Order: sequence, then structure tokens, then C-alpha cells
Amino acid sequence: MNLRDTQALLWRAIAWPTGVDDFLAQADVETRQAFAETFADTPAFSRAARVQVYAEAYFWRLYEVAVDQYPVTAWIAGSVPFHDLITDFVLAHPSRTPDVRRFATGLASMLRTHPLERTHPGLAEVAAVDWAISDAVDRVDEERLSVAVLQRIPAPAWPTARFGLTRTAALLPCTLPYSTLRQAWAAEQPVPVLERTPVTVLVWRQADHDVYQRTLNPAEARALRTLDAGGTFAEACDAAAGPLANEASPADVAGWLQRWLADDLLASYSDASES
Repeated sequence: MNLRDTQALLWRAIAWPTGVDDFLAQADVETRQAFAETFADTPAFSRAARVQVYAEAYFWRLYEVAVDQYPVTAWIAGSVPFHDLITDFVLAHPSRTPDVRRFATGLASMLRTHPLERTHPGLAEVAAVDWAISDAVDRVDEERLSVAVLQRIPAPAWPTARFGLTRTAALLPCTLPYSTLRQAWAAEQPVPVLERTPVTVLVWRQADHDVYQRTLNPAEARALRTLDAGGTFAEACDAAAGPLANEASPADVAGWLQRWLADDLLASYSDASES
């Protein structure tokens, strides 16, 4: 076999979800013959056992990447259940990209229908926040809005002002207290009793490439979601005020705007009246 065929055979064998022996058991005669001709065999170390070493290294590398990218999820689930989850994930979604950081992209989606979600309700949402933090690191960088831009906006234009969020930002629903849980995980504390209270978690990367997350109060979350959907400053103020128009004032939104600016959360400004 040439190098390309050898690499393809090795990949098929090590990525087979139930091990090299099972790969050979289901393989056709031609594949088994190619396997025997390609890989060395000794009485003390069979060719299947040799290739299994690579298969196990393949899995454990993917597992380590998943633990690194989903740290709070793995901590809540526990080492054995999380190991089993990644085993199920590799079975359903073998790596298909040379970038190992993209391997576990769909783990949160799979968790929504996985038995582990029934054991730990809300874990899939925690996984989605974990992934957003990992994903923000790799997002394309961009210029952020400066104070000078806001200072040049004339007063009559503020109601129709639109502010675009950085592409690194994500607004995620979570019924578990993600920020509190992440602090406990970082402090290597035991997993606390988990109380379910719906919140919105904001994840974003600042211009210095540090990634942050924080839990938003409902009014600020509505305002940011409105801006992220292309709404105007006036519409964001209405959303923040809530159904009874008493949860937050335009002054509150203006204060949040200052924080969003300082946090490098805003990346663009436009006037809806000019579009």
C-alpha cells in the first residue's frame, strides 16, 4: 500500500468506536489482509494490540480536550459520567477536522437528549456556556467602539442609534448559576447543591484577548438582546423597562452602555434613520 492508503487504514482502525479487535471482526477480507501486511506482529505484542495503543491515545487526547473546553460541565457531571459522555460523543461524532479544538463543538447539543441531562437538569445549558468561552478565544478579532464615537452622536440621533456587539459575544440562557459554579470549580470546591433559577449569561472576549463571562439581570439581558438583534437604543430602553415600564430607565441603559463600552463589548455604531 502507498502512504495515503496506509494512513487511511490506520485512521479507520483507531477511530473505530469499539476498538481495533471489533474493527477487524467486522472488516472484509481485503481490509484484514491489508492490516496484516501493514502492521508488525510479534508473539508478545500483536498487531491489533499495537494499533490499539494509538486508538486509546486518540480517545484520551479527545477526552482531555473536552475536559479543557467543558471544565464546569465535567466537574458537575463527575469524572466517570463525563468519561462515558465523551465515549458516547466520539461514537456518534468522530473527529472530522484537523483542528482538535473544534472536535467537541456539538457536545452541548448532544447533552440535551443524553441521560446525563436527566441526572443533572440544566447541564446542557452549562455546557453551552463552557463552549462559548472556548469558542470566543478563536473568534476573528475586530475593532471595538471607542468613547469618541459616542461623544460625536448628536442628541436627536440617540433614539435611532444602533450598537452592534462584538462577534465574540454570546447571550446564553442558563437555569443553573453558571458564574457561581465556575468560581467554585476554579477554587476546587465540591459541587454545591444546584438550584435552578433562569438567568442569562454573557460571554465575550475583550480586545486584549481575555475572555469573560457574567450573569446579567433580566433588564440588562433584554436590552442587550434587543441591540444584538439590530434594535435601536430607544427599543433597547423599552425592552429594559419591561412589561410594566418600571424595571429600568433610559438612564440605567445609558449606564450599562458605558460599561459595555469599557468592556469592549460594542463593535459598531449606525443610525437606523439613515438606513
